[in-house]
Amino acid sequence: MTTVHFSGGTSLCGLVLFAGACSDTDTENANSTDTSASSTREIASSVASEVQGSASAAASSVKATASAAVGNVQDTAYLQALESQNISFGSTEDRVAAARTACDELSGDTSLDATRVKIAETTGLDDAQSRTLINIAVPIYCTTNVGKLTVN
Repeated sequence: MTTVHFSGGTSLCGLVLFAGACSDTDTENANSTDTSASSTREIASSVASEVQGSASAAASSVKATASAAVGNVQDTAYLQALESQNISFGSTEDRVAAARTACDELSGDTSLDATRVKIAETTGLDDAQSRTLINIAVPIYCTTNVGKLTVN
């Protein structure tokens, strides 16, 4: 190995200006170190991406579970309120769908009266029961439309 001396007496191998001053073994060791560092960076990047993907999937799963739980609570409250008013028609899914229809209609700027008529037609309920269904559904499923309940 060739040694380069500076005024302070320090030995330095691999200095960019004196690259030829290092032996082939020193150069091979440096290249091997560079390759190892590059490989380590690639592995770290891959692991980081995998962890990020797993964390994102876990967060999505938690969000979906929470959303489903809220939906179940809403459905249960709504169905119990309908039952307490002796309003029954179709299946459970039909009753929940009627609530969602009422919300969709009111959100789409359909009048309260036109919404009541649509609910009566689709459920077979009379006008009073349809109005009661809407009065129960809106505060549970679409609170932004609560102000529209007093229009009639």
